[in-house]
Amino acid sequence: MVVEIDCRKQNCPVPVINTKKALEQAQEDELMVIVDDVVNRDNVRRFVQSRGHDIKIEDRGENLFYMHITRNPEAASKTEIAASVAGGVVVFITTDKLGEGDDMLGGILMKAFLNTLHDSEPKPDKIIFINNGVRLVVEGSDVLDSLAALSGDGIEIVACGTCLNYYNIIDKLKFGITGNMYDIVNSLLEAGKIIKI
Repeated sequence: MVVEIDCRKQNCPVPVINTKKALEQAQEDELMVIVDDVVNRDNVRRFVQSRGHDIKIEDRGENLFYMHITRNPEAASKTEIAASVAGGVVVFITTDKLGEGDDMLGGILMKAFLNTLHDSEPKPDKIIFINNGVRLVVEGSDVLDSLAALSGDGIEIVACGTCLNYYNIIDKLKFGITGNMYDIVNSLLEAGKIIKI
């Protein structure tokens, strides 16, 4: 029997949370998650894969996705153990300017900060952009070269999908992946150190 989880018309991060609960509670090895949004599709896919499960996505058109998930309990437990002991440094960027005062100076300082981050050791494991900070990872941003260098260093770049949608710039994302609040909260809880900008 396949457990079906209908996540249509649900906002981030509800589809990921419902998928997580089903994976933890359901006795069946197969689940079907239904979403009607590309961001939720990508968020659920990333979550499922990060836990070591298999997923196949059926695109039924008009933003309707049926996600067939096959549980792999052994892989999932190893992934969760690894995540719980990994720690690491997370930079949490909530604005597109560094500091308060003149906006032009704040933009210059943010670019300098990201460039210096690339040149420094140790480097962070992840940079998360939320709220107005997501403007830094999209087309036309003054820090795209800096982000390219950081991405090249192997630093994971995550932009809040809800924020990108709110500002209507999700299709302009240039670097990183779209994350959801579940991803963001877990990254912060699992971090050994958080630097908030």
